[in-house]
Amino acid sequence: MAHRSIRATLFALSLSALAVPSAVLAAGPVHTHSSFTYTLANAIADYQAFGDNDGDCGAFVLLVDFHVERDAYTWPDREVRHVRYTGNFYSSTDTSKSIPRNGDFELTFALDENGDPASITRTGVMQYVIIDGHRVNTVVGRDVLSFATGPVSATPRSGADVRQVVCDALS
Repeated sequence: MAHRSIRATLFALSLSALAVPSAVLAAGPVHTHSSFTYTLANAIADYQAFGDNDGDCGAFVLLVDFHVERDAYTWPDREVRHVRYTGNFYSSTDTSKSIPRNGDFELTFALDENGDPASITRTGVMQYVIIDGHRVNTVVGRDVLSFATGPVSATPRSGADVRQVVCDALS
């Protein structure tokens, strides 16, 4: 009888050893949330110190502010970040002139066997503005970038004509 009990215990232990890796593999991703704010004062300081801006409109450059909310989900082979932000475009010559600037998109990092990023895929509306009560998508699409070889694919996103709409709205 004792022999049967030992065999049953060993059998139960071997089953639990098989079950542990399955439970680990079945575990969900690690979730983190972060947020940060970049103010108009930050944008002015960076423009004055380094010339940083978001576009040249001829008579002025575009300055931006924003508040970002980001949720990241990480698995061993990838990290997915859902990014949402709200903010504004400003004219560098008259910061009382502004238009809303927002975005809602995903970044997916493919991770190599060391957990380092191998590529990134961006999908969604990276930027849209509100002009005269109407939403205008200015940066939208899907693109893939390999950190080893450079761009892999891209869909049209925005051009000078779209940027000019933003400049005209702030003129």
